[in-house]
Amino acid sequence: MKIAVVNDIHVGKCLEHQGKVRASSHLVEEMLKRFLQEIIYQHAPDVLINLGDLIRSENEQSDLMRYARLIADFQHLQCPIIHLVGNHELKKIPLQEIELIWQQMGFDQKSYGCQHMGHFSLIWLGLEADAHHHSIRRLPTDQLHWLKEQLNQIKQPIIIFTHCAIDDHDVNGNFFYEASEKSNRRTLFLENQETIRNMINDSNCVIAVLQAHLHYFHTKVIKGIPYITCPAMGDNICGPHVRDNIPEIYTILTFENQRVTAKAYSGQYCFAGYEGAENV
Repeated sequence: MKIAVVNDIHVGKCLEHQGKVRASSHLVEEMLKRFLQEIIYQHAPDVLINLGDLIRSENEQSDLMRYARLIADFQHLQCPIIHLVGNHELKKIPLQEIELIWQQMGFDQKSYGCQHMGHFSLIWLGLEADAHHHSIRRLPTDQLHWLKEQLNQIKQPIIIFTHCAIDDHDVNGNFFYEASEKSNRRTLFLENQETIRNMINDSNCVIAVLQAHLHYFHTKVIKGIPYITCPAMGDNICGPHVRDNIPEIYTILTFENQRVTAKAYSGQYCFAGYEGAENV
C-alpha cells in the first residue's frame, strides 16, 4: 500500500514576515498540475490525499474561483483522489460550496468519510471553526459520533487523515509559526484532540495518523501509533531571504513488510522520514 500526500499548497499571495520570505505562494498555481503529475509518475501511489489548504484565503468570490481551478488540476490524474477541507478554505467559503465543487469536478465524497482499499481502511476528518474565535477549530460533534462508530466497526488496519493536528506536540523551532500564537496551543491543534486520541487509542486497528497545518515534517508516537505531520508543499526551505523558491514538497507513506514508512520529498529528493513497526 502506497499513499501520496500533498497539503498546505496555499495558492495566493506571497507570504512574508519582517522581511523574511515564508512562501512564494503567488507562483504555485502555474506549476501545480505538473507537480501532481510528477508525483503519480514517480511513485505510482494507490491513492493521493489532499490534506487541505489549497488556497490562501482572500475573499469569498476569488477563493471560490481559485479553489475550483485548483481542484480541476486533480481531475485527470491516473490515481484515486481524496480531498480534505482546510481552515483556509473554510475562512470565506461555505462548506456546502466546497463539497459542490468536488461533486462538479467528479469527486464523489463529503468533507469526512471512510474508504476501504484492499486490506486497509482510510478515514478522513473534517473540521469547523469556533463561532467566536475562528482560529480555534474542532471536529464537529456529529463527526465525533460518526468516528466512534467507524472505529468500533472496522476490524482491518485503519489510517486516519486530518488537516489540523491532534498530537499536541511542541512547535518551538517551527520556522513557519515563528510569528504565530504558538504559545496558544488551541490555535494550532484541534480543540477536541484529546477526545479524538482517546477514541483512536480505544481502537486496536489504527496504525497511523497523517496530519497537516503545521507546515513541517514531524513525528510523535502515542501509545504505539505514529502521528506524522506532513510538510507544506511550497514553504521556503532555502533561507529567509530567498525569493521565488517553490520546493515542491510532498509525503509518501508506504506499508510494506509489516512496517510503516513516511518520507518527505522535495522533487525527487527525500529530506526527512520516519520508519517504525506496523501493527497489522
